Amino acid sequence: MPSDTQPSDPTTVGARNFTALWAGAAVTNLADGVVKLTLPLVAVSMTDSPALVAGITLANTLPWLLFSLPAGALADRVDRRRLIMTMAAARALVLAVLVGGILADMLPLAGLYAGALLLGTAEVFADTTRMSVVPMVVPRNRMESAFAKLTATETVANEFIGPPLGGLLAAAGLAVALGAGGVGYAGALLALAIMTGHYRNNHHPRSATSASGLRADIWDGVQYVWRERVLRTLLLVAGAASGCWAAWMAVIVVYAVAPGPMDLSRSEYGLLIGALGVGGVVGASAAPALTRRLGRQVVLATSMACFTVLLAAPAVSSSPRLIAVTTFLGGAGTGAWNVTYSSLRALVVPDEMMGRYSGVSRLTSWGSMPLGALVAGFTAELISVRAVFWGGATLCVLVLVATLRTVTSPEFRRVEVRATAPHEPEPAQPQRS
Repeated sequence: MPSDTQPSDPTTVGARNFTALWAGAAVTNLADGVVKLTLPLVAVSMTDSPALVAGITLANTLPWLLFSLPAGALADRVDRRRLIMTMAAARALVLAVLVGGILADMLPLAGLYAGALLLGTAEVFADTTRMSVVPMVVPRNRMESAFAKLTATETVANEFIGPPLGGLLAAAGLAVALGAGGVGYAGALLALAIMTGHYRNNHHPRSATSASGLRADIWDGVQYVWRERVLRTLLLVAGAASGCWAAWMAVIVVYAVAPGPMDLSRSEYGLLIGALGVGGVVGASAAPALTRRLGRQVVLATSMACFTVLLAAPAVSSSPRLIAVTTFLGGAGTGAWNVTYSSLRALVVPDEMMGRYSGVSRLTSWGSMPLGALVAGFTAELISVRAVFWGGATLCVLVLVATLRTVTSPEFRRVEVRATAPHEPEPAQPQRS
C-alpha cells in the first residue's frame, strides 16, 4: 500500500509551498475575522431580536452540518489547491454583492442570511481541504511544528487581529468592513497561485466524476473514524464544545454591545473578541513544547478546562475585565487543543484518507455549531441571554469529564505509540468496545 506518511506527490514538499499555503491561510483567516464580526453587527442594525441576530451565526455555520462529508470526499478526488482557490474567489464575489446591497440600502435580512450561508459553504470546502494539504507540503518530522505555526497564525488573524480590525472598520462603515474582507479573500487567491506542483491524491482508486463512488468515499471515511475509537471520542468532545462555542458567539454580541449588560461599543466588542485570539495564539504556540513536557493527555484536558471557564464567566458576571480574562483563557485552550489534536491526527491518519477524515472531523466538531446557534437564539429569546451561558457551561463540565476519561485510557496510549513510532503506522483495525 502507499506510504501513510509521505505525500502523493513528493515534489510538493518544500518551504515555498508551505509558506504560500501559510500566507493564504493567514489572509483568509484575517478576512474571516473581519467578516464574522461584521455580519452580526449588520444584523443588529436591522433588528433587535436576539433570535434573528443569532440566525446569522446559524446560517454561517449550517454548511458545516450539510457539506462537511462531501467536502472531505471531494478533497481526496480533485486538486486540493485549486479547490481552495475556487472557494476564495467565490467568497470575494459574495461579499461584493453584499457590499453593493448595503451601499444601495437594498439589502434585506433574508439577503444577509443568504450571504452568510454562501460564505459558510465556501469556508467548509476551503478549510476542510486546507488541512489535507499540510501533509503534502511538510515532511513527517516537521508536522507538529507546521500545524502549530498554521494554527497560531490562523488564530491571530481570525480572532486577534481580525475582530478588532473589523470593529474599527465597522465604525467607519459596515460596507467598508465587508469590502475589506473581500479584498482579503482576493489576496489569499494570489498567495495560493504561487504554489507549485499538483495536489491531487494519486492513490485514490475511483473516478472523480462517479456520484456512487463519492458516496462510497463518504462511507469509507465514516467507517474509518468509527474504527478509531480514541479519535472518534475526541471528535465528539470537540463537537459538543463547538456547539457551546457557537451558542456563546451567537448571543455574546447582544450581551456585550450597548445597550447590553456589558455596555461596550462596537470597537470595544472587537477588542473583547480579540482577547479570544490573543489566548489562541499563546495556546497554539505553546502547545508543542507543552506536549513534549507534559504529554498530550495533560494538554488536551487542560485545554477543555480553560474552555469551560470561557462559557461560565458571563453566566455569573457582566464585568468586561473578568469576561476578557476568561475569553483569553478560552482562546488559549482552543488553540492548544487544535494544535495537539491536529498533529495527532496528521501522524496517525494516512494521506489517502486525510480528506475524508477531515470531512468527518469537521462535520462532528463544527457541524454542531448551527445547532448551538439555533438553541442559543431560542433560549435567549424565550428565557434570557444569560441562560445560554449557564447551559453551555453545564454541558462543558460533562465534556471535560469525557475528556479526562479518554486521555487516561489504554486506547489513547496505543494511539500515542502509533503517532510517535519511527516507522509508518499500520492501517486502522476494528477495535472491540
